[in-house]
Amino acid sequence: MDQRYRPQLDGVRAFCIIFTIFNHIRTTPSFIDGSVGVDVFFPLSGWLITWLLLEERTRIGATDLRGFYIRRVFRIVPLYYLTIAIYAVAALSLYAATGVTGKIGELHNALLYLISFNSEYRSVDAGVLFGHAWTLGIEEKFYAIWPALILLFARSRLVLGLSAAAVCIVLMVLFGYNDFLARGYFGLGVGAALAFYLNSAPAKIEFLRKRSLGGVAFLFMVAAYVGLIAAPHVAWHLAISASAAVMIASVWFCQEQPLARFLRLAPLAWLGTLTYAIYLLQSLAINVGQALVQKLHLPDNALLIFLASYPICVAAAWLAHKSVERPLIDTGRDLAKRLRPSMGAA
Repeated sequence: MDQRYRPQLDGVRAFCIIFTIFNHIRTTPSFIDGSVGVDVFFPLSGWLITWLLLEERTRIGATDLRGFYIRRVFRIVPLYYLTIAIYAVAALSLYAATGVTGKIGELHNALLYLISFNSEYRSVDAGVLFGHAWTLGIEEKFYAIWPALILLFARSRLVLGLSAAAVCIVLMVLFGYNDFLARGYFGLGVGAALAFYLNSAPAKIEFLRKRSLGGVAFLFMVAAYVGLIAAPHVAWHLAISASAAVMIASVWFCQEQPLARFLRLAPLAWLGTLTYAIYLLQSLAINVGQALVQKLHLPDNALLIFLASYPICVAAAWLAHKSVERPLIDTGRDLAKRLRPSMGAA
């Protein structure tokens, strides 16, 4: 077991994906804003990737950028492309069964954006088919660019921060701005910035280790969520991301606080390991769940659809995780380790 593994982060993921699934159920009531799941996912990624890269540099005296990219590719790309293929088959099957061409048109218009991890820039004509891939487009750019910036500018946090901001500005100038991009870049940035700050401040780490601040940060998240429901604005999403970053850092260092102990409960941690596969497959599972609810002549209720969809999604995700995701993650790690000696003394 990796000594850097924190099962409580998988517990965080398990709750985030529940919100995300509700966000894609059309009858979800207005007091549930399921999109906040990604407002926690983003700072979690920013924190985890940055902290582990900085920890690696401290441990072995260098950043194994090649190893990082190999692990990321094997973890993310194969299952992602498999999911695109599954959505394509589903669209073709719907056309064959009903003669309706809508999803075929969406697939045609979205395909280039999907296969290039640019779904956050997809056109309106691309519809909603695998629409939630927009978050993966933002994260993939973070994975591709941020570690390289750390390698180049880690000795100057100011230059590093300005370089990262410049990249975000260039992307928005070239491809346009929207609130989704702001939420993604801010969430990743606040998680990464907190990791950098704490990495260079041992006294602050010791402070976090000795205090149970996760619950306090969680209460700030709840307050921001209430504000979002009462008066929707992108600023509330950013406040949720900032609070989530503090909560994540807290449960990382202070592992015996009540919130951390709860989040690492075995069922939550296990569900969290399936999060990526669940995220990819959720729309298909929701469609099956909705059809099941209609078939049983039950009310078109968000909770009923969730209860029908979630077990299907978990089962499909477990199968994908065991047969594709986990073996390829292990392959990527093994390959990265085999190539590491080429770093010389490091």
